[in-house]
Amino acid sequence: MSTKTTFKRIALVTVAALGLSFVAVAPSSAAPSAIQLVASSTTGTQLTAGTYDTATAATVTLSFLNGAVAVADTASVSAYLISAPSGNTKLPVLQLVETASAIVGTASPVDPATYTEKGVENKTQVAYVTGSAANSAVSAKFRVYMDQPSKTGAYVVKLVPTNVGGGGLAADSTGVTITITVTQNPATDAVATSATSIITGSALGDTASATDVVVTATKSASTTAVRAIIKVSTKNAAGVAASESYTAVVKSGPGLLGHDTKLNSGATGTAIGRAISVPTENWVEVFSDGSSGVSTIEIQSKAGVVLATETITFFGDATVATSTVAKAVIGLTATNAIVVSLKDAAGTAITSAQTFYVTSSATSVIAGAYSTTGSLNYSVDDGGYLISLTGLTAGTANITVGTKSSASATTGVDAAAVAIRVGGGATKLDDVLVTFDKATYLPGELAVITVTPVDSAGLILAPDTYTVFATGGIVAPVALGSSSATITGTDAHNGGVAGKGTSSGVATYKVYMPAYAGTFVFKYTTGTMATTAKSAVARTISVAVVNSVADAAQAAAEEATAAANDATDAALSAAEAAEAATAMAQEAVDAVAELSAQVTQLISALRAQITTLTNLVVKIQKKVKA
Repeated sequence: MSTKTTFKRIALVTVAALGLSFVAVAPSSAAPSAIQLVASSTTGTQLTAGTYDTATAATVTLSFLNGAVAVADTASVSAYLISAPSGNTKLPVLQLVETASAIVGTASPVDPATYTEKGVENKTQVAYVTGSAANSAVSAKFRVYMDQPSKTGAYVVKLVPTNVGGGGLAADSTGVTITITVTQNPATDAVATSATSIITGSALGDTASATDVVVTATKSASTTAVRAIIKVSTKNAAGVAASESYTAVVKSGPGLLGHDTKLNSGATGTAIGRAISVPTENWVEVFSDGSSGVSTIEIQSKAGVVLATETITFFGDATVATSTVAKAVIGLTATNAIVVSLKDAAGTAITSAQTFYVTSSATSVIAGAYSTTGSLNYSVDDGGYLISLTGLTAGTANITVGTKSSASATTGVDAAAVAIRVGGGATKLDDVLVTFDKATYLPGELAVITVTPVDSAGLILAPDTYTVFATGGIVAPVALGSSSATITGTDAHNGGVAGKGTSSGVATYKVYMPAYAGTFVFKYTTGTMATTAKSAVARTISVAVVNSVADAAQAAAEEATAAANDATDAALSAAEAAEAATAMAQEAVDAVAELSAQVTQLISALRAQITTLTNLVVKIQKKVKA
């Protein structure tokens, strides 16, 4: 027997022995055949924080042929991170998209009773696929992406199939490679690129207006008393709230900064410095440092980009006080009669709480000799501090208001004195004056009727309600425009009535004139007055409504007509002059013609005389020669 024949026999025996061993021992799982892993693309994209675009996400499909046993053959696919941006700590994941004749799970063997057909994310990076039907083509498609990456850049992921069955053909260990490019998710971008800021007074806090207000505050140094709050809202490039901190800087002028949560009213706080880092959930607090002037505060991004600018003015000690009369006439009850404003040396209005002192030139009329008002708050609506006075008896007093506590005080300022009169009451009512604010109005124009109760000296009475008219009040000759005040009442009120405005004891009524031109006579009858002769007196007052547009048009038309007539007359005169000129011209032509004829005759006669004379000379010459 040859050596070649011997080797063939040994090989046959070996194959037979191996075949018997497979028959004798049943495998734990069948061996899948023709395992393939195919990627839809070598690239994919997604955003940070776990988001991905299904249209650009790469997929891989694992497929193989299942054997004769329904649930037997198993293969797996594993995702490995090959490279990633610096600082990355995230791993790739698989998400099941669809299957064919397969069940998928996170462990082998896959339990048919617990598997989920679709949508399961395999956080362990490995998905197991088992055939679900005998002699079938098995496949499972998976979406491949990074699990909530926070770093942008390129991630290289390798997908490797594995034959889990333990036999059959080995899977291709080279697998497929996918590069996933991660870009910043605009909705989660922490970088601030813009901001809105609103500065408010410290007491306004988070309930303040949605727009900036002009803020002034005392320069008095304090590291705990908040003088203003700057409400800052930072946004990223997508217009979504940015999460990174921002910087607040006192760019110029006095002041210190701190910060607190947005829900703090700002009544208290702690100064930190002139340049501070502020968490995005906090607002900026502004403090005074003892210096006066305008402070400019910049809100900057973490990268130093200026996002917003606000200003606050710190005022110094008062150097100027000004009193303005609010009520020229008061009664015997407390009345806010004077508004006092204070300014520092730079002209900045002082708005912090102040104590004032009131001095009267006639203490029997209005009491006061450096009498303290106590602490008064600044009135934004009135532009100063309201000083209340109480009349004692009818008369006039010059009132001096200031911050000096005595005549000998060396600190503080006083405003120039203003006259305040204490008027009489209802028993002093002696007459009523009714006036319009103008003599003529346009059609439909607003008019103001002023009703003034006065005493026997013609002085305005103290603010009160006076019965100044008989029944019917003021009677208009025609219906007035809509929204006009009611003027048919008998009283002249001291405020609080719709359509009226008051100043001291004077009542004003707003009405709208008729919509057409004419002269309108308003009538009224006086009520019961202190002087009998002035009681129950019927009076009238006239106003005119003129249509200036129509009048102007009429005047323009009349002027145009007059101009046309003048032009016609001028044209006629010109024609007559032209005719006269023509006649004169003709006469001149005739005279010239006649003169021409005469000249012609004279010339002919002259020529004849010359001829005669010539002949005579010739005859004389001949005789002389002879």
